[in-house]
Amino acid sequence: MTEEKKPKIDLKSRLGKKTVSVQGGPTVPPPVGLPRPPAGIPAPPFAAPSRPSAPRVDVSDPYASISAADAPRVEPQAIKIEMSEEVVAAQKKGRTRVIALAAVTALVGAGLGYAVGGRAEAGKQQTAALEGAKILKDEVTKANETAAALADTLKSAIGQIKNNKYPEAEVAKLGELNIPFEGGTLASKGLGRFNAKLATMLVRYSSVVQEANDQKDSVQRLMGAAKKPILDYLDDKEKPKVRWSVYITGGPFGPWASMQPLPAPFLVKSDEKTKDKDGKEVAYKWPSEFKIPQGGKDFDLKRYESGDPTGNPPKIIPVDPSTSESVCPSDVLGRLARELSSLETALRGDNTPGEEKDGAIQLGEQVAEELARILGPGS
Repeated sequence: MTEEKKPKIDLKSRLGKKTVSVQGGPTVPPPVGLPRPPAGIPAPPFAAPSRPSAPRVDVSDPYASISAADAPRVEPQAIKIEMSEEVVAAQKKGRTRVIALAAVTALVGAGLGYAVGGRAEAGKQQTAALEGAKILKDEVTKANETAAALADTLKSAIGQIKNNKYPEAEVAKLGELNIPFEGGTLASKGLGRFNAKLATMLVRYSSVVQEANDQKDSVQRLMGAAKKPILDYLDDKEKPKVRWSVYITGGPFGPWASMQPLPAPFLVKSDEKTKDKDGKEVAYKWPSEFKIPQGGKDFDLKRYESGDPTGNPPKIIPVDPSTSESVCPSDVLGRLARELSSLETALRGDNTPGEEKDGAIQLGEQVAEELARILGPGS
């Protein structure tokens, strides 16, 4: 058998190899086995778009080449993910749950902190309230002692007046006695931590004490301002004096008397000697002439002794002091006695059946007992 010649195979043409020339380097054949992508298949969405200015390669020419500078470059792109409304809603719901959980956690933490801090603050307030209760108990006790001393002073003053004596020492002592418990005493004592009963008692006690102090000041001013009339009145009880007079003038249908206070009162009687106009000592007798001021002028009027009481100028007739009190009573002592008695009642209370009323002293004792109960034994 005749051996046939095998045809020479052009591998280059069969394999479709082509060379790519690289500027400045040797020609490098492309890798084997990588077929050219068929036409019509779109590039992946993340492939870099072709630049209009970049040169195109003629694929029909296997020997065509481009320079490295002209070769297309792949630039990274941001990835955009499209999500459906359901996915977005689900994400929002999950995020809301996370936020709610974080908020609850924060609130629980804050609540625990508040509870711990609240208990600590409550403990501080409780301690302050107990300290305030101890201070208040001491102050109420001291105020009650002063109130009792004041009530005793008032009782003594009333007794002096009944004995026709001016209570000089008692009036001076009133100025020294002031019950040391006012509204400001309750400040910063933790009153809000006390029970309602005790808080009400403390406020009431403070009000009663303030009223008693005001009334005491009023009585003291009255006794000071009315000292001279009171002394005159009391002196008249032992040594009566003529302070009023009348003079007779003609009235519409006959004589009538006009009342006239004397410029200087004189004793009804006395064992002491007096001096006449010549300076000689003589037995006591009533004045014979008086200077009566009227209309900005002084008129010398004689005392009536006998004869016709009428005349021009009229004559002065003294008025019996024992009768003047019934006609023109002096209310100074009466008012003073009422004020003293009212103040004593405000301090000691009223035990009159049907009109029972606690005074400042009884109320103070009740407050002190309630404070002692809160403080416990040994307070």
